[in-house]
Amino acid sequence: MSETYKNAILNKILSEFTSGNTSSAFNDLEKFLTDYPNDYLAKYNYGYMCQQLKKIDLAKKNYLKVIVKIRDHWQSRFNLYTIYIDEKSYNLALKYINEVLEIKKNFQPTQRDKALVLHYLKKPDEGINYINSSIKQNPLDYLAFNTLGLILISLNRLEEAKKAFLNAIKLDPKYISSYNNLGHFFTLINDYESALEYFNKAFKIDPDSSEVINNLANYFLNKGNYKKALEFYLRAYQLDDANPLIMNNIAIAHFNMNNEDEAEKFYQRALSLDSSNDIIKKAYSHLLLKQQKYKEAWSIFDGRLKLENFSHENTKHNNIKNKLWKKNDIFGEKDRILVIKEQGVGDEILYGSIYSDLLKKFPQTVFEADKRLINMFEYSFNSNKNNKFFPFGYYSNDKKKLESFDAILYAGSLGKYFRNNISEFPKGSFLNVDRIKIENMKSKLNFLNNKIKIGISWKSKREHYGEYKSITLDKLLPILKIPNIDFINLQYGETKKEVSDFIDKEKIIINTIEDVDLFNDFISVSSLLKNLDLFITVSNSTAHLAGALGIPTWLIKPKNHATFFYWNQNNNETPWYSSVKIFTSKSDYKESVNKIKNKVVNKFKIKY
Repeated sequence: MSETYKNAILNKILSEFTSGNTSSAFNDLEKFLTDYPNDYLAKYNYGYMCQQLKKIDLAKKNYLKVIVKIRDHWQSRFNLYTIYIDEKSYNLALKYINEVLEIKKNFQPTQRDKALVLHYLKKPDEGINYINSSIKQNPLDYLAFNTLGLILISLNRLEEAKKAFLNAIKLDPKYISSYNNLGHFFTLINDYESALEYFNKAFKIDPDSSEVINNLANYFLNKGNYKKALEFYLRAYQLDDANPLIMNNIAIAHFNMNNEDEAEKFYQRALSLDSSNDIIKKAYSHLLLKQQKYKEAWSIFDGRLKLENFSHENTKHNNIKNKLWKKNDIFGEKDRILVIKEQGVGDEILYGSIYSDLLKKFPQTVFEADKRLINMFEYSFNSNKNNKFFPFGYYSNDKKKLESFDAILYAGSLGKYFRNNISEFPKGSFLNVDRIKIENMKSKLNFLNNKIKIGISWKSKREHYGEYKSITLDKLLPILKIPNIDFINLQYGETKKEVSDFIDKEKIIINTIEDVDLFNDFISVSSLLKNLDLFITVSNSTAHLAGALGIPTWLIKPKNHATFFYWNQNNNETPWYSSVKIFTSKSDYKESVNKIKNKVVNKFKIKY
């Protein structure tokens, strides 16, 4: 058979496949390859047909045969790397992407895809140049603009990311991924209503997209409507029942509804499909921490370190991520250890409860801390007075200084070594403040009558969950109406007008201690807390400070999705702070406030 005639047969088979007769064409091509087993153009097309018909292993096998035989066959490499991207085998994908770019220099679609893979490999600094080059070559490629947006989010250039996604939508108004990514962008900046707007636009384009339905469920979860969220997650699960992230979200919804057995079932099912997924590991660890299964929890807790939002919140993470201590064993006796603070000052105080344990075994350890906490940490933990605590960035911002350490880890990673059963948690206070400071603060309170002194705090400034952890002074009114109590304002931030308006409206006194910076001066705040009979608060950094000082503290627990693991317990106590009692409401905060009101009256034997 002549080469011309053979090519004509092959072209006819390919035409039949593209016209829709896929099964017949596939069979014909198999017969063709039986007659011509060394026709590598036919093998390539056979691989392509296998890829289209979801016979992925067979597709890869044939592409690899072509690659071995034809060194410059970029098409097989191109199709092969798209398979590896779909399979999330990003390092393999990158290998064949680079081979394509060696054959076809600066090939625009592959430059775009290389940028995407580098994004998935958490190398946005490398990816940004490739995606910019790709867009320069083809400014009408909506896929490239979408990838640009993803990379810009990883680089924390959020407004630029928003513009990139909008450009992608402008180029293709039906491209769902950019609507979803815009929704993700608005979620990152806590604009949930705008996020819902874009998720709904995606839903109108494709109401059967499991990804879109899952995003809508996320919206309801963030609003605290767990039942509605679960309905949407289950609908997404029906459409994509092999997706471990959807299973993870179902588990989270059940967890927030206190259905722990169902949550555990879906977490384990998700991990059975994707045992290395750090999103699932982090979520599951919170259930295990609530159940006080500490060894199991800590073993997967550090999955958080690889997540996008952790890198976004911890600004020195890129400098230290490749130097982090990952061994299960505790350090050597002579190891020089650096502990990096956690992102929130409340979390930093929480894990500070482990610092004295660490220093007893490894006195050469040094810490990077929020500058507001350094004096208190030095006073509480550093009996040698030889500068153990340094401002955040002192070491982690200098790669040469980092080289002097044998082990570097975040404060939250210490739990794995020091908090593996309930007996290892502190039984009392672990932060101290100078007695003279306490007495000086007492003198500042002399203007008050000799009444019960109760501090109040009602807001959290936490970036992602602040609004869900905060309440209003109006909701605290039943407590604030209790007579014979001096209520003292410990709410940091700009509250002067809010407090003044409330006092004018309700004719209730809330005392603000002048010249105390409630946000920056933790020594003075601690001295003030030490002069209280009780502290009533929401989940914020002052709650952690009070618990660390051993102050009797009654905490109004947020809705479950905004409650961090240390408050999310099966009773009204937390092992992290023995002086804190947790008050939970089934819906809004009214129930918690009334419980606290009644307990205040009983505790202090107030009659009214």
